[in-house]
Amino acid sequence: MRALTLLNLSGDVTIVWEPENDEKMLPLIEAKMKQGFTFFLIEPRLGGLAPPDASKPLKKAADALKHRALAIRDGDFEALVSAGGAALVPTPSKPARTVRKAKTPADVVKAESVAVQPMRGG
Repeated sequence: MRALTLLNLSGDVTIVWEPENDEKMLPLIEAKMKQGFTFFLIEPRLGGLAPPDASKPLKKAADALKHRALAIRDGDFEALVSAGGAALVPTPSKPARTVRKAKTPADVVKAESVAVQPMRGG
């Protein structure tokens, strides 16, 4: 399972996906890099992630979003989660240990990572 934690998007949000959905994540990550997001590859901490309970699937995407304990404030990632290409999980409490800054979207899509929004002046 792959994981991406988006920091400070109205709180931290962790998105997980299976390797077969890498091709769906790749253009999203590429777009976020173009928007100025910085991605850091981190040491795996998936042991602390609990995937959503699939034993009781909800019937409609709207119901799924309505009853989720987590929400995401990024329309691109929200659309992917709504379509079932990824899932939201609680962000692990284990601290993230940076391995290195990601250079390409392909680096990000095949690892666990943390994304930081671009700095904004005020």
